[in-house]
Amino acid sequence: MNIRIVIALTLALAAAGLTGACGGTAEEPQAVQDTTDTVENIAFILADSASESFSSCSYRFRIYMSPSSDMPELTGNLTGSMSAELETPLLRIEMGQDSTPLDGIAAEPTLFLVSGADSVYAYNPDENTLDKGAVEDGGSNLLGPGVYAVMNEFFMDDPFADEIASESVVYEGMDTVGTVECETYLVTYSRGQEARWSFGMDDNIPRRVERMMTDRDGNEISRILDVYDLDISPEISEATFTIEPAEGTTVGLYSAFLTIGTDAPLWTLTDRDGNEVSLESMRGSIVVLDFWATWCGPCVTVMPEIQSLFESYPHDQVHVYGVNIWESGDPASFMDESGFTYGLLLEGDEVADEYKVTGIPTMYIIDQEGRIAFVEVGANPEIGEMLTAAVDNLLEAE
Repeated sequence: MNIRIVIALTLALAAAGLTGACGGTAEEPQAVQDTTDTVENIAFILADSASESFSSCSYRFRIYMSPSSDMPELTGNLTGSMSAELETPLLRIEMGQDSTPLDGIAAEPTLFLVSGADSVYAYNPDENTLDKGAVEDGGSNLLGPGVYAVMNEFFMDDPFADEIASESVVYEGMDTVGTVECETYLVTYSRGQEARWSFGMDDNIPRRVERMMTDRDGNEISRILDVYDLDISPEISEATFTIEPAEGTTVGLYSAFLTIGTDAPLWTLTDRDGNEVSLESMRGSIVVLDFWATWCGPCVTVMPEIQSLFESYPHDQVHVYGVNIWESGDPASFMDESGFTYGLLLEGDEVADEYKVTGIPTMYIIDQEGRIAFVEVGANPEIGEMLTAAVDNLLEAE
């Protein structure tokens, strides 16, 4: 499979609101609350303990949608390892389409995704291309096509804390995933989301998770991950998390965003009053850009911080704009109703492409000379402090 096609499909899911968070982050954690232990809660307590009991694993996977959609069914193999020294797991994902995981006959992988300690690789053997990105430059985005193959709960502390503290857990009976007999539970979380979990009868380890959601058209749809042939003590070597491409492979360097210190692409956009605003016209001032959309929950989460930044500096020294992209609603009305008064720029999709925006919110700060000075992707809970520190540093350097 062409890596660009797979990435496009992943981004299509994000644009449809099916990724759980549109800022490139995992599904948002729920607040833990006191709950009375029931038989159903105890099932998740056991699953929590079982999934924390190992630090490495390998399995075959199947990812599919229900009801069936135009999104391709993906299958393959995953090996992962987590240690106290790492913030994210080392991963090797070999994936393709049209394999048959239930009978043990796997299709030839059409994409290899490897996340090491410092770099991430995406290798397409059919096209003989290798994309490499440093973790610090957002190289983890290269894992996008395989992100739903990762059973995150295998690599987390307190993996089922949300489920244990959920609004409702209902036992639904027995199920079989591959050859493993499972007990199945339907969970309703504190914010109304639902998921269906199937745990192995003998080991309490999850073999299937079905996450229910509503797409942007209001249709109910589920994304399902099946896990087969789970091995919680696989043989892992240094070579597991490296790529050895064929001779003559074309290697490309990947960055998820514009590099700090490079010239910011020029643009001209229209504000909410129909006036043209250009980056060139603000040369000599600091420009803060927040790429966002009304339907994006993480975007809304950071907007109070953007408003606070706007109110903290003279407007002739620091220009603050929300660049609205991928929109289906009314951004001006949304900002008015929410009490946000900083600048709004409309129809910024082409500018987003030039600024390598693949997930929102994405925030850039452009310095007085028109260079990229700061970038952050996602709803970082410390974004307010980060933006303030970056702006203060630029003002002090004048």
